[in-house]
Amino acid sequence: MYNQTAQHQSYRRDSRTAPGRYGRRRDDGTRRQERTRLIQLLVCLALFLAAFVGKGAFPRRLEEARSSLLSLLTADTDFRAAFSRIGESLAGEDALLGTLGDFCVEVFGPSQPRQEEQAVTPQPQFTSLLTAERAFLSGEPDIQDRSDHYLEGAVERSGLRISAGTANEAQAEPEPQPEEEPAVAAVGVVLLKSDYSGRELPEGYTMDQLSLGGLETVTPVLGHINSTYGYRDHPISGKYLFHGGVDIGGQTGEPIRAFAAGTVEYVGENDSYGLYIQLDHGNGIKSFYAHCRSLCVKKGQSVALGEKIGEVGSSGAATGPHLHLELKCAGLHLDPLYYIDSLSNQ
Repeated sequence: MYNQTAQHQSYRRDSRTAPGRYGRRRDDGTRRQERTRLIQLLVCLALFLAAFVGKGAFPRRLEEARSSLLSLLTADTDFRAAFSRIGESLAGEDALLGTLGDFCVEVFGPSQPRQEEQAVTPQPQFTSLLTAERAFLSGEPDIQDRSDHYLEGAVERSGLRISAGTANEAQAEPEPQPEEEPAVAAVGVVLLKSDYSGRELPEGYTMDQLSLGGLETVTPVLGHINSTYGYRDHPISGKYLFHGGVDIGGQTGEPIRAFAAGTVEYVGENDSYGLYIQLDHGNGIKSFYAHCRSLCVKKGQSVALGEKIGEVGSSGAATGPHLHLELKCAGLHLDPLYYIDSLSNQ
């Protein structure tokens, strides 16, 4: 009895201090699982490092790999199947990612499709886009080419192009905007300030250019300017006097046309101006015509723009046939050369 008990106690001590064949198998299996887990985590770390290094060059493919890795680390999943799927998604691509993907497939084997996953047939436009992307990457583009390529892709997604495609597609033309009408200054506003520094001007006369608003005008007689607006020696008296208009040379009987549409304010005749007429164009704008041979309109009559109102002559104090033209705005006499066309000065 003593011997059996001693032997039994000796056997229990030996089994605790010296594990047998089955104990060694269990330890070996645990160690292999731990080594497998360690290798898987190291591969995971390598994938993250590759993603970090290549994120600027392969944004689309690395985004897919990153999503898979995040799912892998945050879920209780089958590491072998997960790494296999990551490898297959990267295999066959550019040099860096393709090598990494091939390695994952070789180590972990091909993945088995999940039962809940259904085969999806890509749309034609995505297929063509993927083909173009692979063709671009297979050409080993440099940094500048990749930058231009993905910048164009961002432009396409922003809607600035007509449709998604290659860089040869025409850019969408901006819709033409209607041209804005230039703002018209109000009647009497100074458009051009004169730098006149001569003798003091008579009251009611200015050398500045004033706005006539939106008034439509024509040149009453197109000819040479025989005498300009301003101080001059009078051609008959010889006195140095202010000339309140311009003298436009013309042929006797040549038609005189209305500077603008308006109403005949008055007509008359005297020794200085001969036959004359004044038109009122509204808004304080008036035109005066002198030395006429004849007049075609009467006081109070409405006239249209460019309508014949008289004929060129040399009535009154004149040395030859011409039109003496004066313009007035807001009570001020203006230089008509700001508002008419003319031939070169004689």
